[in-house]
Amino acid sequence: MATSSDPSGITRRGALRTAGALAVTLPAVAAGTGVAFASPPPLPSGPPHPPGRVVTQTPILYGDQFPAGAIWPPPPYQITQARIQEMKNAGLNFFITGNYLDDGYIVSRALGMADAVGGMHVIVRDDHDIANLARWFTITDDRSVPMSVSTADAAAMAARAFGVYASHPSFAGFSLLEDTEPWTYGNLNAVVNALRSANPYYLRYSNLPPGSGPGYQATLVDYVNQTNAQMLSFDRYPMMADGSTDPGFVSNWADVRAVANQVGKPAWGYVQTCGFDGHRSPSYDDIAWQVNTSLAYGAKGLQYFPYWTPSPERGGNFQPAMIDSLGRRTQHYYDVQDINSSILAGIGSQLRAMTSESVTHANETATPARSARFGPDNYVTEASGDAVVLSRFVDKAGGRWLFVANRSNRAAAKATVKLRSSAVARVSQFDTRSRTVTAQRDPGGISVSLRPGASALYHLAAHS
Repeated sequence: MATSSDPSGITRRGALRTAGALAVTLPAVAAGTGVAFASPPPLPSGPPHPPGRVVTQTPILYGDQFPAGAIWPPPPYQITQARIQEMKNAGLNFFITGNYLDDGYIVSRALGMADAVGGMHVIVRDDHDIANLARWFTITDDRSVPMSVSTADAAAMAARAFGVYASHPSFAGFSLLEDTEPWTYGNLNAVVNALRSANPYYLRYSNLPPGSGPGYQATLVDYVNQTNAQMLSFDRYPMMADGSTDPGFVSNWADVRAVANQVGKPAWGYVQTCGFDGHRSPSYDDIAWQVNTSLAYGAKGLQYFPYWTPSPERGGNFQPAMIDSLGRRTQHYYDVQDINSSILAGIGSQLRAMTSESVTHANETATPARSARFGPDNYVTEASGDAVVLSRFVDKAGGRWLFVANRSNRAAAKATVKLRSSAVARVSQFDTRSRTVTAQRDPGGISVSLRPGASALYHLAAHS
């Protein structure tokens, strides 16, 4: 679906629209009719802090694991403990509801299954109270505004929603909007205030449309400032049906990274796991390339789209995703499982606690728009060979790390990186499967061989 931010960007909202309008009993609006209505009774509210469960840190955003999630989980008739365990076995540690999990009973049942599995968080999408506040009604105390809810009633609705789900250890928060456009920021801020009044810690998740350029960056900054956002999340699916790879994927990440660093918020992105209108079914290397390119640009969380294959009546011509429409695992499931257990559980978990210091493209004839071409700096003096992305990170102790990602999802890459001897005393390579580092013999350079879409991580030790 085209957006005002980026005409070429295709998001999932057009393919996965919410089925049907969500409705609850709300105060009637009869502006200009001359008919007087009695004030409605106050809305019931549930306990936002159930006995014995106090949440003081935002779930998913804090912890040792790299946030690896998925949208479009198993449908209601397939939500079982075994199915959620299957998701966990793929290396996923959270999911966003959808795929007809759209009422309190079904969602609570899914949360109960996730509780039993353990180690799985759930972001609730399509709760009726929260969806009405975020998508359909305006929160204001000016009762002449059509389709409006008072701030007091909004707070009561938020508390009621928390009261339904917050007793579940797996509950992480609410998904508020998809393709969050600037005209929604004002009301979204009112929704956020209502949710914060009930509990300030749970995740208030909204996803942003794709885009790039100074105007897009300004829009992202406005989003954070106007909505008290806890993080930035966007979706862009780069594996095109004609066999090409959308160059805007890198440009989009460059702008999101710049804003995330500016506002001090973590950035999340989406990873395409199936073919659909205008997009091809991705290979292992295609998926790994998306993951590693996102990490190179400082991603602190990733979400796979989709997990379960959307049913044909939704349109979109969806091909099998990680799980096909009959509930069978596909090759994409095993590809994601391997990528999660190696790259994200290893390199991703290392990088998530670090700060992205620089990202440059080396050995490319023409770098993507919005990206930076490599040039010598205080740590790297030269790069030669095939095209790679060179990303430097700083850990909490002030140590430097160099992440090298293959720019190609089709061809292997060999590159040599020379390091500044005055800044780097020794180099150690991080093994993503064993989670250990091994010192290299040559402290002055790195020779790296990468399969298509792959990456490597190195610790650059300073002189003592």
